[in-house]
Amino acid sequence: MNVERLNQRFLSEFKNYDFSKIKENKIFLVGSITKAKDYFIEIESILQIIYNKLVSICSIDGLLNKNRFSAEEWDKLQKIALRKLNDQEAILVLDVNGYIGEQSQEEIEYFEQKLKRPIYFLSDLKK
Repeated sequence: MNVERLNQRFLSEFKNYDFSKIKENKIFLVGSITKAKDYFIEIESILQIIYNKLVSICSIDGLLNKNRFSAEEWDKLQKIALRKLNDQEAILVLDVNGYIGEQSQEEIEYFEQKLKRPIYFLSDLKK
């Protein structure tokens, strides 16, 4: 493999964000799968490869195939996401175009109220 994934073309979309503001090492990405799917994938790579962070998301299959899950299955994935938050030091909310969905809001509230750990918003990382 001679081609770099994180080349200038890839990184140009995120040049106006300062991910170095995230000091914690274990980061959970939160956001709308339908509105921020590409952001999940790309920001995960940036945080891991450039910033050496341990990045988690609720479900890769959920990220790629949300429309294939029943309501019951999706509800189970949401409960698992809340459990996974217990192991995280911070969350990064991918609030693309200012949108924060109902499930993301539930994860934010859980993290803020129960765990009392740092929450970062992508929109706040803009330079």
